[in-house]
Amino acid sequence: MVTSDPGHEAQSPESSGGGVLAQLRVSNPDITGAALVTADGFPVEADTGPETDEESLAALAADLLARASRSSEEFGNGRLDELYARGDAGYLIVVRAGADQVLACLASSNATVGLLLRDVRHAAARLA
Repeated sequence: MVTSDPGHEAQSPESSGGGVLAQLRVSNPDITGAALVTADGFPVEADTGPETDEESLAALAADLLARASRSSEEFGNGRLDELYARGDAGYLIVVRAGADQVLACLASSNATVGLLLRDVRHAAARLA
């Protein structure tokens, strides 16, 4: 919370217990869950609902990006930095967030893909 009261020091949302993942979900209500995971599939931080198994999301997101990246390299397109999948009930977006982390986001099926990708990329850059 940022305050203009001279007796209080201004705080960013991160310093007041917010966080990039929580801000991401607030800024784009179509995002139903977000997790920052290590490149080898362990959760670092997550902001998901109770219906999402964070450890499974972490492992699957890291594995998907690694496999897709290997495929991309095999066909001469270089290392893959992001991918998204669309299903009947929504989207899965996976983006590199630095050298050793991956940001995985789940979104509703009525999300606007351009806005979704913009917000996820911005969050990944802040986490890198």
